[in-house]
Amino acid sequence: MTTTNAVRAEEARPAETSWRTVEPLATCRAALQRRPFLARHPLGEHPLFTIEALTKVAEAASQRHGDLWADAGDLSLTDKWGTTPAPDMPIPQLIDRIETAGAWIVMKHVEVDPRYKEILDGYEAFVRSVAAPEASARLTSPEMLVFMTSPRRKTPYHFDAEMNFIVQIHGAKDVWVCDPNDRSVTTEREIEEYYGKTISAGTYKPHAEEVAQKFTLRPGDALHVPSHAAHWVQNHDSVSVTLSLNMEYSHWRCADVYFANYHLRRLGLSPKPPGRAPLADAAKGAAVGALRVAKKTAQRALGR
Repeated sequence: MTTTNAVRAEEARPAETSWRTVEPLATCRAALQRRPFLARHPLGEHPLFTIEALTKVAEAASQRHGDLWADAGDLSLTDKWGTTPAPDMPIPQLIDRIETAGAWIVMKHVEVDPRYKEILDGYEAFVRSVAAPEASARLTSPEMLVFMTSPRRKTPYHFDAEMNFIVQIHGAKDVWVCDPNDRSVTTEREIEEYYGKTISAGTYKPHAEEVAQKFTLRPGDALHVPSHAAHWVQNHDSVSVTLSLNMEYSHWRCADVYFANYHLRRLGLSPKPPGRAPLADAAKGAAVGALRVAKKTAQRALGR
């Protein structure tokens, strides 16, 4: 197939030898988890991210429960996660036809392979160098996902809990990112539903494109996307290989308050968002944490 030539057609930027921020380090340190910013990375020509290498990665991920997702079809910005049909062919065949399949393939926890873990470690060191010491102490659970995407394929509007860097390896794509604190785009109720009900809680709003920042990513580019920052993606005319490198940022405290608020709202109450009432936040977090411990204890008692 001609995939290798196709994905290299848009590789026009000089290779990097290490991770670095595009804006001054102090500016990016202040922007971490507050707004998107660009970085540069050295992975564009890395042999672990060729189509051939990733075919083996995908086959390995398919053997781990929940670590491979694939779909094929034409999506709009308003479509939700999981609504596109799964492909009716094996993953190696889908990858072989990726140029025309209209497919999106997601490989999770790629870092279980020590070779990819070493790359993730380099990313983690970079992020911790950007973060101030106090913020670095709050960063946990680094994770690597690989996305392989057909030409012109869209990734619909959504937001995530994790702090993320979108790392472009092959091909090019446009990414729109909204302010994570703009509640006209991502509402408190949507964030509550994300933690309490479904990760597809975000709903596209027509004015989002007017307020979003648009970035064009090419090999060597990486884009910081803060937690809860709504975003969507339009792939260009060649096959795209992209990493999603994630870390949690004080995840459980925020998540527990939103989880509690989701259930309190279902009872007819009007809970305050995290940060508005610190004592109430602490009580909610303690209650949800206690429920989590009780659930784990019950599961151990049942031998699960």
